[in-house]
Amino acid sequence: MYNYQHFDNLYNNTRKPPRSKKYQENQRPLRRVPESWLMLQKDPNSYVVKINRTEVARYYPPDSQGNYEVAIRGLYATYDIHLMYVFTHIYSCMPITTTTGETVRVPLNPHYKDQEQDFSAVLCFNSSDQLVVEESWHSDVYRFASTDEDKAKRKALKAQLEAYITLQMFKLPTLKANAKVDDDQGGPFGEEKLNSSVRLEINSLFGAFTGDTSQVPEALNTPRFAQLFDEVSQDAFNMLASKRIYNEGNGSLFWKAQGYYGTKHPDEKADAEEKINDIINAITPDDHKKSLTTRLMKYANLGKGSQKVALPQFSNTLPNRFHF
Repeated sequence: MYNYQHFDNLYNNTRKPPRSKKYQENQRPLRRVPESWLMLQKDPNSYVVKINRTEVARYYPPDSQGNYEVAIRGLYATYDIHLMYVFTHIYSCMPITTTTGETVRVPLNPHYKDQEQDFSAVLCFNSSDQLVVEESWHSDVYRFASTDEDKAKRKALKAQLEAYITLQMFKLPTLKANAKVDDDQGGPFGEEKLNSSVRLEINSLFGAFTGDTSQVPEALNTPRFAQLFDEVSQDAFNMLASKRIYNEGNGSLFWKAQGYYGTKHPDEKADAEEKINDIINAITPDDHKKSLTTRLMKYANLGKGSQKVALPQFSNTLPNRFHF
């Protein structure tokens, strides 16, 4: 990321547009003059970078030992985040080297005001542009941990559904025969294909909106629940199979099987279809049980814990999923 000296040079080497009324005497364009929404501003004790007319970073001058601070605000909009990186080289979860030689990650929480802060992070650097962790901080980010109550609810629901889940293991040949796979389910950010009305019905039966699972035992004895469970099981299987097929060839197997990609030889389409069938048939009862159980816990709103836990400041690594 850029330091104070970079913006000091930029300001002093860029003149104020003489014919533009959009810039005050202490303001300079970051790019083209008409783009006054991208601006560098000199305040009495700092330089301020503005993206879309919003302050995103404030650079304070070095002290007598060369230490300086940068105050950063996290952003929401994707394009603003991109511009912030272009003009400051700052982005959320960026790696920064500390004075001890470690590399830490700095998340930029755009909800810093919820924590009664003015910035997402205030970072202190020494004269070698290394982070002084003891003098720096960032707004908290969180993970959700499971409480004893969460674990008890999952255990109880799994016990209530055990017979239905076991039955689906015996239906595995039918699930494989009826499998419908595609890259929409298997690719990154793949989405399930289960009808939304079916999802809502399952959500309601599982008490996802109220936390009340008392109606589950009664629902288990209805033909409608058996039908819903079959649909959920098939969709969970389809998604599991789609992901494994996608991962096998980074999505190319789907295109080859449809004849759209990589079919220079007539046998390639048939080979891709055979490979897809092999992947589907290789799925074991335990594989499907894990996938189906995960889906059911999600529908009951028990897929993640309910206790919000702040992650440590300046961790070496961050989880794949964390929350602001």
